[in-house]
Amino acid sequence: MARAGRARLTRNRRLRIPGWGPAGALAAGLLLALILSAEARAGCGAGPEQRVKIAAIGDRLDVTLADGRQVRLAGLDPPDPDRGDPAVAAAAQLFAADWLVGREVGLRVLYAKPDRWGRLPADLVAPPPDGAAGAPVSAAIALLSAGEARVWPEPDVYACLADLLKAEAEGRDKRLGLWRDPYYAIVDAADLDNLRKRDGQFTLVEGTPSRVGEGRNRYYLDFGLHRGFTIVIPKKRAKVFERAGISIPALAGARIRVRGALDNRFGVRMEISEPDAVERVGGAATGETQEP
Repeated sequence: MARAGRARLTRNRRLRIPGWGPAGALAAGLLLALILSAEARAGCGAGPEQRVKIAAIGDRLDVTLADGRQVRLAGLDPPDPDRGDPAVAAAAQLFAADWLVGREVGLRVLYAKPDRWGRLPADLVAPPPDGAAGAPVSAAIALLSAGEARVWPEPDVYACLADLLKAEAEGRDKRLGLWRDPYYAIVDAADLDNLRKRDGQFTLVEGTPSRVGEGRNRYYLDFGLHRGFTIVIPKKRAKVFERAGISIPALAGARIRVRGALDNRFGVRMEISEPDAVERVGGAATGETQEP
């Protein structure tokens, strides 16, 4: 999954340090893993941490810094005031504002170039919310754990995606924040009436594809025999999925959860191009692949 600004770890590369034997290399590897794990808990971003002051939090959890810069908390899908219960979005904004506004925090920029709205994709590192004692925490992880956002898969947060998904699961399991609103619930792939109402909307869908069809340029993961929910994956992205450990044909028969925008122009579909958008949630794969 190539993109500027993302730190990569090279697989199967041995750590060589002069004068260290295998045991020393193993110890160094374990130390590196602990360091990377701690960095993920503290916040995403490989660049230097800047000290900044928070001036305001918008209704979509966009952050305004005291120096005027705008920050988007990368990897988050905050509640939308125009979708579901508006009180959910208001509560998320209040939670973040009470915690962060007026506070000096660490800023970790994930991608130096702002998006088309002038926002820097970043994470914040701040003292725990609600005055709790402890080391500084990632704002993204804290908001997910409190149920104030969902995970939005994007390349900039690949290095700490596992931590983000774990935090989201904590908030969901406890039915905190937006998880109390039926609009944000995970939708079963067989619930076509519900899915049809969400055209163009970011949605989490869970089910078991019965087959994987293969066209000239795309794979089709079909969840029903006739006009059911379908996942579309461009063939040119197959290698990216393989490098992430996902065999597209092997997804047939596997229980999976996918997240992305729905498109109802040609049936109920969701096109995904990044393996980050797919989670295995149990079930064995059959590996069935069929022509359309």
